[in-house]
Amino acid sequence: MGTSKKLLLVSGLMLLLAGSSVFAELQLTPYGAASYRYRGKLWMASTDDSTAVTFDHFNQLLWQVGLKAKVDDQLSFQFQIGNDWYAGENVSWSANNTIGARTGYQNLYVHLAYAKWNPGYLYMDVGVIPMNNVSLDLLERSLSTGSYNEAVYLGWGAAANNSLMAARVGVPVLTEDVKLSAEMAVSVIDPRTQALTFPGDRGIDSASSLANPTSFLVLFSFPSAAGNLKFTPEVAAVVNRNYNRALETGDHEILGGASASYKFNDMVSVSLMGAYGMIDNTKSKAGRYGVAGGRSSEVDPGEIYSPYCSRGIQFGAGTTVKAGPGVFALDLKYGQSADVFSSMISTETRRVNLLIDPRYTWKVHPNFTISPRCRVFATSYSEDRVGGDVRSKTEYRPELTIGGSF
Repeated sequence: MGTSKKLLLVSGLMLLLAGSSVFAELQLTPYGAASYRYRGKLWMASTDDSTAVTFDHFNQLLWQVGLKAKVDDQLSFQFQIGNDWYAGENVSWSANNTIGARTGYQNLYVHLAYAKWNPGYLYMDVGVIPMNNVSLDLLERSLSTGSYNEAVYLGWGAAANNSLMAARVGVPVLTEDVKLSAEMAVSVIDPRTQALTFPGDRGIDSASSLANPTSFLVLFSFPSAAGNLKFTPEVAAVVNRNYNRALETGDHEILGGASASYKFNDMVSVSLMGAYGMIDNTKSKAGRYGVAGGRSSEVDPGEIYSPYCSRGIQFGAGTTVKAGPGVFALDLKYGQSADVFSSMISTETRRVNLLIDPRYTWKVHPNFTISPRCRVFATSYSEDRVGGDVRSKTEYRPELTIGGSF
């Protein structure tokens, strides 16, 4: 069955469920959104001797449709599909109208698909769950590129539409004026398998297996609230992010962070965040990304490998202010990453990233908004940068997003 037929079937089932008397006892809430975004991109890069400038235009469409189902006070579900909603997808004639391209939606994602059970003394959600903890911004860049560079630009939202395939359990610790919960989420990063060997293989005398443990993410967070103040510290680890089957040793990626927000009144609120991450291959002696993004390596202990050590840190502050018919928001984020390589000599590349993100959201209708935005992405490199002469680059990204929801 083609992707477009699957989408039609899912949409039909949603409508059937929403109107069927068989499910009349359920509280069903369908919802959806669609918007258009114009994006400009003025990009400048500088070396010691010259500066290059480009300006490009992009048209983007974003859409999503979902269904919430409440069975009773303890059990609920949520399902949401759509395109790459958070990051946006460029629209072009060839991508949407070339013969053969219309057979299905090439970029159809499951944003959410989870069940949540909450009997009161604990709560649990499993499936594709909503997730956007601050340390995940660093983890996304690390998993995708092997470096924490530009984590403040992209982050978990752009990569995963604020979701994660995981199981999460939480326990309320305090429930009165001060609220505090302890949560743990677990997700598989790399599902490795064991390798069996028999007499004669690799010169061994008896049957055995080489350890090759699955790499998984475990994240602990502690959301708390007191009045208008919210605060959430967290710590995460990707266990055996890099692993060497020959040595049967691995290296873990460690991340931590915290976010806070305070609502002064109905007009003004502020937020703060910070996170730190680190990963290396000291024990595993695996490749820079393990192998293909963190998979286990079979490097012989005597072979030459490329040691590396990545560190990343980021801070951010933001505010939202009701102004006129809409809401003005401003976010500032600072990030710094360091990548240390060592072979015959030691070299280090440091990058500093700065994001300035002002935007205004105007509700011209309760369910229809117009939102101008102009972000600035500024990056500078250390003078002894490895792999290029560019010392700094800056991107100005004006945008206008127009869309509706129900």
